[in-house]
Formats: sequence, C-alpha cells, structure tokens
Amino acid sequence: MMEYEILGLDLLPIYIIFIPIVSSLILYLIHSRHAILVSVSCQMLLSAACTFYFYRIFNMDMHIVSIGGWARFAGVTLRNDHLSMSFAVMSVIIWWCVIVFAFYEKYSSNYLFFILFLEGTFMGLLMSNDLFNLFVFIEIVTIISTMLITFKKDGAALKAGFYYLIFNNAGMLFYLVAFIIIYSVCGTLNLQLIKTSIGPFKDNFSVRMAYVMITAAFGVKSAFFPVYTWLPKAHSAAPSAISALLSGLLVKSGLYEFIRLNEVFHYSSMDMPLAVLGSLTAFLGVLFALCQNDIKLILAFSTVSQIGIMFMGIGPFKGFLYSGGLLHLMNHSLLKSLLFLGAGIIISEYKNKNVMQIRGVFARLPMTSIFMIIGMLSITGMPYLNGYVGKSIVAYSLKKTPWELIVLQLVNIGTAASFIKLSQIFFINVKGVSMRRKKRITENVPLLILSIGCIVTAAFYIEMANLLVEVPVPDIIIISPRKIGEYVLTMFAGFALYKLVLKHDPVWVKNIRHFDVSFANACMFLVGFVVVMSAVIIQ
Repeated sequence: MMEYEILGLDLLPIYIIFIPIVSSLILYLIHSRHAILVSVSCQMLLSAACTFYFYRIFNMDMHIVSIGGWARFAGVTLRNDHLSMSFAVMSVIIWWCVIVFAFYEKYSSNYLFFILFLEGTFMGLLMSNDLFNLFVFIEIVTIISTMLITFKKDGAALKAGFYYLIFNNAGMLFYLVAFIIIYSVCGTLNLQLIKTSIGPFKDNFSVRMAYVMITAAFGVKSAFFPVYTWLPKAHSAAPSAISALLSGLLVKSGLYEFIRLNEVFHYSSMDMPLAVLGSLTAFLGVLFALCQNDIKLILAFSTVSQIGIMFMGIGPFKGFLYSGGLLHLMNHSLLKSLLFLGAGIIISEYKNKNVMQIRGVFARLPMTSIFMIIGMLSITGMPYLNGYVGKSIVAYSLKKTPWELIVLQLVNIGTAASFIKLSQIFFINVKGVSMRRKKRITENVPLLILSIGCIVTAAFYIEMANLLVEVPVPDIIIISPRKIGEYVLTMFAGFALYKLVLKHDPVWVKNIRHFDVSFANACMFLVGFVVVMSAVIIQ
C-alpha cells in the first residue's frame, strides 16, 4: 500500500476528475485565446492519466480512495474497478471526438468551458462510491447538460432544456427519499458498507421501496418507458455534439448506476418485471423512431429502443444475458456518437433536419456518408460490426424466453426499417443543388475514429468483455453465411415495412409522430412507474 501512495496511485482518480474541471476554468478566464491549446492539452493529460491508472489497477479487483482522511462510513470515497475505468476510457475517446467536432463547428470558448467541466463531473459520477457524493455529481451533470442543451438560446432550446432540468430533478427527488431511508437503516451512504450491512434488512418494506425509488430516478436518466419523454425534446433542440454526448454517454450513466445499485442489493423477484420494462422500452422506442421524419428524432427514439435492449440484458443481472447487455451498452456509445456527429454535419450543410427533404448527401459529403453508413449498418446488427455483438449475445441468452426473443427480433426489424427510411438522404440528387463545397478534413476525423471503434470492438469483443465482467461470453461467430443470411432477412423485412407502410405515411404514423407528452403528464407517468414497481416488489 505504501508503494502505491508514494507513486501517487491514490491521487490519480482525483487528477482524472479535476484535470478537465481546472482546464475549463482556465479556458473561461482566457476566453477565446488559446482555446484549442487548452482543450487539446487537457485531453492529452486526461488520456495519459486514465491509461496509466487503468494499467496500475488492472490486476486489482477494486481501488478505493478515501478523501480527506475521513472514516469510510462518513467520508467521501472514490471507487474504481474494470467497469468504471472502461467507461472512463470510452468517455475520454468520445469527448476527444466531440471537442474536435466543436472546432469544426467553431463554437465559442464558453461552449468548450461547459464541455470540459461536464467531462470532469461525469468522471466523478463514474467513480462515486457513496450515495450523497453520487447525488452531487448527478446534479452538476444535469445542470451543465441543461446549459449545453439551451446553448442555441432559441425558444425550442430553452423549453427543451427547462423540461430536461425539471423532469430529471423530479426523478432525483425519489432518489433523495431513498437514500434517507437507506441511511436510516444502514447508518452509512457508502455503497460498499451498505452492501455488507444490508443483508438482514433487505426484505424490509422501506428498503424495497428505496430500491424502487432509486430505480425510478435512474430510469429517468436512462429514458426508460414511460419516463423517456425528455430525451427526444433534448436531442431535437441540442447541438449535435451535445446529442452525441447525451445519447453516447449521459443516458448510459443511469444504466451504469443501476448496475452499481444491483451490486449492492439485487431482488430476483424483479427479474421478470425488469425484463418486461426493457421489452416495452425497446418496442415503443422503435415504434416512435419509425414514425419520425426529423433525422435527430429518429436517432433519439432509436436510443430509447436500444436502451430497452440493454436493459433486457442488464436488468436480470446474470450470466451471458448481463454480459450481452453490458457489451451493447459500451458499443452503442460509439456507434450512436458516430451517427449524431454525422447527422450534425449533414444538418449544418443542408440547414434541414427532414429526411424527406434531404437528398444527394453521398455526392455532396462522400466521406461523411461512408462513416454514417458504417454506423447505420452497425446499429441494424450487421455481422462484424459492434452493434451485432451485444444483440447477438442477448438473443443467444433469451432462447429460454421466446417472447423476449420475438420482441428483440421485431425491434431489429423496426430498427432496420427506420434506418432504411433515413438512408434515402444519401441518394437521388435534388436538381439545382450544387455539389461543390469547401473540403474540411477535421469534420470527418471524429467519425473516422468512431467508425474504426465500431469495427475493432466487434473483432475483440471477448477481450473487451473480459475487461468489463468476470462472467464469460459465448464465442459467437462474428461472420458466417448463416449470420449474413439472418441479417439479410431482417433488412428485407425492414425494407418491406418501409416500402409497404411507412412510405405512404398513413394517419396512424402521423398521429404517433405528433404525439407529445406534457410535463404534467410526464410527472404522472413517473409517479405511476413508482406505484406499479412498488406493487410488484412488495408482493
């Protein structure tokens, strides 16, 4: 232990949190001068710190740092293991891409200030080992995310940002009540100490209710059904780089914390209700995605759907199913960030978000189109791309529950149809639209990095799984005639759904497209979610 202290191991988690925060403050003070230098220097230092720290703790089950010398039951502690550091490394990669993309978009230094500050607080969220510290980081992340969603300062952005802030805080009210209950029972908010002391009280009514309320709070963060309503509003209004962070990482934070919650106390009686919740989220998410014409709303509702698939795997918290859900969570972070950044370039070029009006993208933006198509093929489950891996492991694990397998296949067909609908933007040039544009290499660098990530994480999925979980994953065949045939059939079914139904835009599709949930009704959904889950868990 002394060797680690001399070499600064206990300081590295603090550096990882504060390097972006301090850099953001420097950036705020110097304004536009040297913004690129500060941002790039920050990311280089952070990348080095994360890599070195991950290397140092690689052979450790867990590394816990107590800040300020306080006893663990009373003080602030940071906890890191393979799961948290894998998320941290993934986060740094995506933040690199977002910052490079911000240079292309020529955002102000104030924008980069919020981006870097958000990165530091997100790292703190990943490392938090007590419920109060976690609450503080979640709230800071929510506030900064709100500032970024409203960055355009138009009416739609302000409305979406306010909705996001208030609704997420409504969810956190349940979290506050829950951790008061847990503290009254266990006498501590430290997750590791709660895990060792909760056993005799696990079946208490109050503890079960606390579990439900924390699940509801994290459900809002992750956009589960029926508390997903903030997500499409936020994506529609936010800059595309922020959408990449929202969908790629911030939405996943709720699932990440749900995993941490289940490490402390898991109720096997909730396995089936959580599977139903994941299935509903996946199915309804893809149904709404199918009916959209706005490119960002298609991607936003697709995120809701994919969150459902992840939850189908993560919810039961066991075996191959858990491994598949977790792998899909990590892989989706890369591919959805790729899609949102690509969509941002297209929207910036065409000044339009309607997929029924945008045409000729491949001729006008060939490199962007290639990278976007890689992301679209990945999310539809093409073999040898990372979107295929997690879905295949989840499907492999659902053989004994055919109804979930049917839902998963329907969602895959719906996903294929929604992205076939989106893919029409690449072809059929609109007459009179110039194909000439100024070439800017930097705009496609983030897309190139993320596209490579989509391929590499598929090729080395077993090694990636070994980093994340101790449970082995099935050695699925990445590519074979059978797998290709299954994918072709799924795409054919999706094409038929688009050609025979969606292309004609029937009334029911229009009704779903224009369906909106007011803030009051969303809060009622949240309360209803808690009531239903409470009724299930106390049976």
